[in-house]
Amino acid sequence: MNQTANTYRLIAFPMLILMVFTLIPTVLGMGLSLFDWAGGSDMPRYVGLAHFRAMASEETMGFALVNTLGYVALSVPPTIVLAFLLAVAVDADWFVGRAVVRAVIFMPTIVSIVAIGFVWRWVLDDQSGLLSSGLRAAGVADPPNWLIDGRWPMLWIILVSVWRGVGFCLVLYLAALASVNRNLYEAAAIDGASRSQVLRYITWPSVRPMTLFLTITTVIAALQVFDLVYIMTPGKENQYTTVLNLYLYRQFSDFANFGYAAAIGVVIFGITLLVTAGQLGWVRLRGQTV
Repeated sequence: MNQTANTYRLIAFPMLILMVFTLIPTVLGMGLSLFDWAGGSDMPRYVGLAHFRAMASEETMGFALVNTLGYVALSVPPTIVLAFLLAVAVDADWFVGRAVVRAVIFMPTIVSIVAIGFVWRWVLDDQSGLLSSGLRAAGVADPPNWLIDGRWPMLWIILVSVWRGVGFCLVLYLAALASVNRNLYEAAAIDGASRSQVLRYITWPSVRPMTLFLTITTVIAALQVFDLVYIMTPGKENQYTTVLNLYLYRQFSDFANFGYAAAIGVVIFGITLLVTAGQLGWVRLRGQTV
C-alpha cells in the first residue's frame, strides 16, 4: 500500500506539468477551433465546423498539407537509412577515429536549429552566399536564388534537416549495434557470407526495433516542421515551402485569426495521431515491438 502511494506521489508532479502545459492547452485549442475569434475585447463567436469546411476548399491549406507530407516522405527515410549505414561503418572493427567521427556527425544535433538555419541562410544567399559566390567564380553566370526560386528552398530545407538529424539516429543505431550477438558475424564469416549479405540478413534485422522507434519518432517530429522553414525563408515562403505549422503561425500572428489557426492545429494533431496509430498498428500486425 505504501509502495503504491509512493509511486503516485512520484508521478504526481510530472503528471501535473503534463496536464497544465500539454493536456489543457490541447483541449482548449480544440474548443477554440469551433469559434471565430480575433482576440482583444471581441467575444468568440461559435461557428461549429466552418473552419474545417473552409480549409477543405482553400488552396493555401492544400499546398501546406502536400508540402508537409512531402517533407516527411523525403526527409525521414534518407535520415534513417544514412544513419544506419554510417553507424555500420563507424561500428566496424577496421574503422579508425570512431570517437572523432561520431562526435562530428552528432554535433549538428546539439547546435540550436535557429543557429543552423541562419548559417545555411548565409551559405545559400543569392548575392553574398558561399554557394552562389563559388558558382559564379566557377563560371556560372546566374545561379538560382536558392531560398526563393521554385522548389529549391524546400529541397535545401530537406537536405539540412537530413544533415542535422543523422547524428541523433546514428548514436541510437550504435547503441543498438552494440547489443548484436557477435557470434552471428563469426558464423556468417565461416559460411562465407559477403558483406552485403551480413548487412541484409544479420545487421538490419537485429536493429529493426530501433529502426521502428526512429521511424515513428522522426515522422512525428517531421510533421511538426516549422522553425527551419521559418528561418530559411524569412517571410518569403512560397507555395512549395508553406507547411502546416507555418501556415498556422501566419493565421495566428499576421491575421489574428485565432479560431482558424486552432483548427489547423487540430488537423496537425489528427494527422500525427493517425500516422502514429497506423505505424504502431503495422508494427503490431507484423508481430514486432518498438
